[in-house]
Amino acid sequence: MASSSTWLALGIALVALYAVRCVADDRLTKSKYKDVAFVGPTGTFGTVIGFFQLLLGFRDFIQEGFEQHYGKLFAIPTLFQMTFVVSGHELIEDVRKASDDQLSLYGSIKEGMQTDYTMEPHILENPYHFKFVHLALTSNLGGRFPELREEVITAFSELVPPTDSWTSFPAWLTGKHVVLRVINRLFVGPSLCNNAAYNEINDIYSDALVKTALIMGFTPGPSNRDLVSIVSKLLDSYIPKTLRQAMEHIGPLIEERLDQERMFGKDWPGKSNDLLTWLMEKAPESEKSLKAITIRLLATVFAAYRPASMALTQALFDLATFSSYIPELRDEIEPIVKEEGITKESINKMYKLDSFIKESLRLRAAGKSSMPRKVLKDFTFSDGTTVLAGNTIIAPGYAIHHDARHYPNPNEFDGLRFARLREKHDDPVRYQIISVGPTFMMFGNGRHACPGRFLVSALLKTMIVHVLMTYDIKLEQDGVRPVDKWYTFTPAPNQTAGLMFRKRAT
Repeated sequence: MASSSTWLALGIALVALYAVRCVADDRLTKSKYKDVAFVGPTGTFGTVIGFFQLLLGFRDFIQEGFEQHYGKLFAIPTLFQMTFVVSGHELIEDVRKASDDQLSLYGSIKEGMQTDYTMEPHILENPYHFKFVHLALTSNLGGRFPELREEVITAFSELVPPTDSWTSFPAWLTGKHVVLRVINRLFVGPSLCNNAAYNEINDIYSDALVKTALIMGFTPGPSNRDLVSIVSKLLDSYIPKTLRQAMEHIGPLIEERLDQERMFGKDWPGKSNDLLTWLMEKAPESEKSLKAITIRLLATVFAAYRPASMALTQALFDLATFSSYIPELRDEIEPIVKEEGITKESINKMYKLDSFIKESLRLRAAGKSSMPRKVLKDFTFSDGTTVLAGNTIIAPGYAIHHDARHYPNPNEFDGLRFARLREKHDDPVRYQIISVGPTFMMFGNGRHACPGRFLVSALLKTMIVHVLMTYDIKLEQDGVRPVDKWYTFTPAPNQTAGLMFRKRAT
């Protein structure tokens, strides 16, 4: 392992190299976009300085550009390429309607998550595992709902045992462990979903993906391969290590299922209808190795669990902060549950609950960057502005969600905001959590909107219903909501604060 002084010297050299390249690229690029506003510092090293100001949270250039150049295209400082931000309905629609060979979501994910190194090179060339979420899981969510509900009950009873007195539990840790268990119940079945070691592997792998992608993002394209070993050392080889550990759990489960199939046939009794089974049966022959299947499993868990666990934690903080909503939510929930039980159909009738959760998502969950697209071919917007191939286009999700043009008093929590809009416009779909559009960017927009949003919606509503019916909840400090954190463009709930629970008083 290299000494700290060696890493420091290497870091300084890399920063110097990047700075020189960025200055050259910056001058060349800006000369091609004379009609596009550039938001951030000017001068010789303006782009480099601006990028690190943005990265470290010192300035929010996306918000500044949104306020100063609304309805137009503007650019923010990033390394090695230009990142263009679209604002206003027309430009967002241009992006939504663009063909995949012009503006690529997967190209943006590949670059942003550095999937050639953090996962495997072909995972986005044939993202067949997304079909499970879109076709097999979403279309059969009603049939899988009893399992989801059962695991919610079991996970909460073990992680937040109801007590007569107020007891503090770590909100973030509890929330993500509950979500991991429920998601893995649907992805790998009951034998692994409550395996603490396997869930910990999922968590470590997800964190390693984010850290590796962030570090690799500082590397100019072609030389990425030269730094793979360096990144691996910096991160203590977490990705290959956790992948091997996950394979040790998944391998025996695959063999167990194959044994059942050999003994009882393809439709053997008790056969699991989960992601693992789907991958075993539907994956191309070249993707049926234990390693390939495990990578797809871990990648799908990563995509589902991180946003869902953050959303749950934020919603619980909001429930405890704005506790005046609790009686009204219970008044809506209890008659429905008494008559129909807790099912996929019954939770979809809980409009106030849906509104409360969506308001929490609006206010706290959308990142500064939404709807990312990699420009594969020169792209001309409806206003005549052209963005050259090789750059990135994003929408300012957080700014849109906090725009008074769309949401009166946008920085205030209004738990029934969307319920009133639904009633006013007599539209049962448009204002649901699962609905997407140019004013709600949590799950993207258009045909590439997140296919997992139906699962996330059902998961969040089921968990909040369980909390409201089982517990009383309050903040550790009355009236003081834990402060959110920001990690580059992404908001996150406070990860050290606790929430107080007790058995619901009847």
